[in-house]
Amino acid sequence: MTQHADKVEQVRRRNRLDAWRKGVKFMLGERIDEGADVKHLTVYNDDSQTIEYLKSDRKTENIPSPHSINELIDMMMGEENKTAEAMIRRAGEQ
Repeated sequence: MTQHADKVEQVRRRNRLDAWRKGVKFMLGERIDEGADVKHLTVYNDDSQTIEYLKSDRKTENIPSPHSINELIDMMMGEENKTAEAMIRRAGEQ
């Protein structure tokens, strides 16, 4: 029975990781070629990047995450722990 519970937990963690990876860490728009083109950089939670050029025919560049699956799980869990800790602190202050 515990083997089944372990597999269920692995699938849940994988699904949470897939959703977390799609979250946007930050975006940056930059004029290049003296304003003739606009470079739009999007960095996701897993540190993968998408670079789009909005005013030209250049292709979109997709840079994959440099982290392993285990590192990503640690990053996700650490971020969730920080969020939970902040919520507990706010509840304690009230």
